[in-house]
Amino acid sequence: VEYVRICDAYGRGFFFIPGTDTCVRIGGLVRADYGFVPEQDRFGETAGTRATTVVIPARTLSDPQGGSIIVPAQTVTITSATPGIPALDGFGNRNVVSVKDAQHTIGWEARARITFDARTQTSWGVVQTAARLRMSRQTGVFSNADTTTATSTGAGVTLEAAFIRFAGFTFGASRDNFAMMPSLTYGAGHWGSFANGAKQIAYTHSFGGGFSATIAVQDLIDTQANAFQVDGSVPGTARYVYNSAPNLVGRLDFTQGWGAISVAGAVAQVSASNNNNIGGSSGGAIPANFYSERETVWAATIGATFNLPMLARGSKLYLTAAYADGMTEYTTNWTSFKSSAYARDVGGFVMNHPSVVFEGSGTTSRIETVKSWNLAALLEHYWTPQYRSVVWGSYGQLDAPITASNRAWNGTTGFGDAKVWNVGTNFAWLPTRDFEIGVEVIYARVEQDVRAGLATSNGREINGLPLVSREKDSNVTGRLRVERSF
Repeated sequence: VEYVRICDAYGRGFFFIPGTDTCVRIGGLVRADYGFVPEQDRFGETAGTRATTVVIPARTLSDPQGGSIIVPAQTVTITSATPGIPALDGFGNRNVVSVKDAQHTIGWEARARITFDARTQTSWGVVQTAARLRMSRQTGVFSNADTTTATSTGAGVTLEAAFIRFAGFTFGASRDNFAMMPSLTYGAGHWGSFANGAKQIAYTHSFGGGFSATIAVQDLIDTQANAFQVDGSVPGTARYVYNSAPNLVGRLDFTQGWGAISVAGAVAQVSASNNNNIGGSSGGAIPANFYSERETVWAATIGATFNLPMLARGSKLYLTAAYADGMTEYTTNWTSFKSSAYARDVGGFVMNHPSVVFEGSGTTSRIETVKSWNLAALLEHYWTPQYRSVVWGSYGQLDAPITASNRAWNGTTGFGDAKVWNVGTNFAWLPTRDFEIGVEVIYARVEQDVRAGLATSNGREINGLPLVSREKDSNVTGRLRVERSF
C-alpha cells in the first residue's frame, strides 16, 4: 500500500500524486452574496415617435446698437423619430425625464470555485499546470443591472484560469498583466480588473534585487470594452468590429520589504467595417461600398503597494493611476463583471462606455477613440488577526469623441463626457483561516453630459434652450458576503 505523502516544497496543501514525482493541490471556494440597492431615479423615455411642445418664455436681449429687444414668448413643436430621445422641459432646466422606480432592489448569488495546481520539478525548473473553474447562480441586481428586469435570474460555468508555466513562460488563460489592484472589494472600484484574466503567451524574467519584467501577447477580446457601433448617416445602424491583432502588454516590477512599485503599458489595434462578410468568407460578394478602418489604441498605468506593519501586521496601502486612449477597460472598468450593476446603482442613464466609436460612411468613415483616466487608493487594515477593514476611493473620467457626444442620448447610441467616483468600506470577521463574514457599503456618484436632441447649427441649443445638460446621480448600496476557501 502506498500512502499519500505531503509535499511541502510549494506551500500548504500540496501532496504527491501516488506513483509520481508530481505535487498537486486541490482547493476551492464557496461564496454567498446578498445585495441591496435603495429606491432611486431612473432617467429615460419610452421608445417611439413623438412631438414635444416646448414653451419658450419671453426674453430680453441686448441690442448691439444700444437699448434692448423684447422677444415675445413662443411655442415650438419638436418632433423626434429616434427611439428614446429625451424631451426638453419648458424652461430648459432638465433635458432628460426622471422616473421614480418606487421600489428597492435586492440581489442573490451563490458561487463555487474549484482549483487544481500540479507542479513537477525538472532539470529546467518547475513546470506548473493550473486550472480554476467557477460556477454560479444569480438573481436580481446581480444577474441584470437594468431596473426593468431586476427580477431576472442567471446561472453559468466559467473557466477563470487554465495555464502551463515553465522556464518563465506562461501559456493559456491567466491573470491580466496590466491589472494592479487586489480583489479586496465586494463591489467595484474604477480600475482595470478582470476575473477571468486573459488568454496569453507571456514571459517573465527576474533580474535579481527585486526587479522583474514581463512581456505578454494577450487575447484582446478577453479584456476589451465593446466598440460602440455608430453610423454617421443612419443612427443605430450596425457596424462590425473585428479582432485584428492581439494586445501587447509590458510590465516592470520592483519588490522590496517595504512594498512594491509596478509600471505597465498596453497597445492594441482595433478594426471595423460596414459589412460582416469581409473577403466574401461566407460566399457572398464584397459590396461595392465596402470600407474598413484600423486604429491603434494604448494605455499606461503605475501602481504601488506599501506594507504598514506600524499599523498592524498585514496592513497595506495600494495606489494606482492609469491613462488610456481607446482602452477604457483599463481605467474606469465599467465593462468589467464587478461593475455590471452601475447602471442600476447610480441612475440608469450611465451606459457602459466603450473604448472606440466607429462612425461615417465611405471615404469619410473613421474610428474615434475614447480618452479616459483614473486614480484610486485602497487601505487594508487588520484590527486584530480576526478583524479586517478595507477602505477605498476611486475616480474616473472619460472624454467622449465628437460622434458620440453629438448623438442624442437614448442609452444606446450616444454619450457625453462623464465623471464617476466612489468611496466604500467593508468590515470582515475571520473566525478561522480562509473563512470570512463581511459587510460592505459603497457610495457611488456619476456626472454625464446628456444631449437632448440631434445636433443643430451651433451644436449647443435648440431655439434658445440648452441642448446638452450635465446630469448627476448618486446612490448607496450594500452587500453581505459569507465566504470559505479551502
